[in-house]
Amino acid sequence: MTSNDPQPSRIIGGGVSTGENEQPTVVTQMLGIANTAPVREETLRARFLSFDPLFDAASQLVANQLVLRGRTAKPDSPPELRRMDEDMLLTGLFSLVQGGLGKELPLLVQISSDFLFSDLLLQLNDPKLIWVVALDNEQHLARALALQDAGLVLCPRLNRGNPVVLDSAPAWHYLACHADEKPIRAPARLVVEGVRHSKVQAQWPDDAWFKGGFFSGDTAGETPPAALTREQALQLDLLAIALRGSTDTLAHFFRLNPDMAPRLLAIANSPAGGLSRPAESVAHALIMLGPQRAGRVAALLALAGSQPSDASRQFTVAALTRALFMGKITRLGGPAENAATAFETGLLSIAPHALGVPIETLVRKLGLAPSSARALSAEPTPEGRILKLAQACEQNDSDALAAYAQQLKIPLHQISVAYLDALIAASALDAALH
Repeated sequence: MTSNDPQPSRIIGGGVSTGENEQPTVVTQMLGIANTAPVREETLRARFLSFDPLFDAASQLVANQLVLRGRTAKPDSPPELRRMDEDMLLTGLFSLVQGGLGKELPLLVQISSDFLFSDLLLQLNDPKLIWVVALDNEQHLARALALQDAGLVLCPRLNRGNPVVLDSAPAWHYLACHADEKPIRAPARLVVEGVRHSKVQAQWPDDAWFKGGFFSGDTAGETPPAALTREQALQLDLLAIALRGSTDTLAHFFRLNPDMAPRLLAIANSPAGGLSRPAESVAHALIMLGPQRAGRVAALLALAGSQPSDASRQFTVAALTRALFMGKITRLGGPAENAATAFETGLLSIAPHALGVPIETLVRKLGLAPSSARALSAEPTPEGRILKLAQACEQNDSDALAAYAQQLKIPLHQISVAYLDALIAASALDAALH
């Protein structure tokens, strides 16, 4: 079958052109920790560095926070284990600062009060960094004020039971609060954590920054559900970052998680990347792809994983097929808002199966637009109708195809050709996933 469409489907940067083998090793004895359950290598491997988003009152992304996910130390864990977590966080931060934070959004980093007295704090400083810290006494307060005078940006954590921060509130540019606390009046910008309901968010000033399940979808806390494996949580984080469209954050993510970089480079250098010449590194690839195409290539990696299985390869190719097809149908006169929105809906329609998460969690975690959320939830929307058309093509359901063709007022032969074009184009991705 040949196409009479002057613009047949083709992969351009991942989408339509729209303008554990080793035995675990006990390591706690090396740290001199007594009377505690041993920390094993598998536990350490379950940790990874990523970013939590912060939003303003209008749900616009305004900052990120560097976080350590996975099997991290609990608040009542021995101090050596908590220090290990902080060391891992700061090691990752050092890599980011060395590479330059560029034009990225502000980056929040939580540190212990002990770290206030470390010389490394001044070495790690960058104008984009905001240090979140609890000040428990006058000594901490004096040191924090001195660091602020030296050019660091600090965000003390408000504690109603300790007046140190409350009494010094006018001195700070940022103050960290919990959503369960009573809002305070202060000249500082408030960073409100733990927001899980819109009515809670509405109690705080409009210029505050917010973090919590109401925005991120992590309704059980600030970390992904425990049922997720490290790989699943990593993929979900990458997908969220890819859809927010920040090339700088993507570059930082791969610097923190270099084991995912080879697969991204393979996808970027495949027909799915659409590059005019091969990229030599992830940073090079992201620059050559540009923001939209880089996000789409990263989203494909998020669906496939760094070590794709047969199932994840099939999921990813199917997702790209749907995305290309839905974008093409929109350009042929389909009712979707635009080809880019249709592409995103097609890509994400496979994500609940590929990542093993409920669609509600996916919608919240990714901060999807209402149109995409309704379409993925099987509500009757323009994008949803095109998604059902894609599924009818997959099942070769001739009756459904004829009905949708009539509804969308697109000739059946054009629908068939568009799907064939998308299927052929997406199949080229498979080689990059092996």
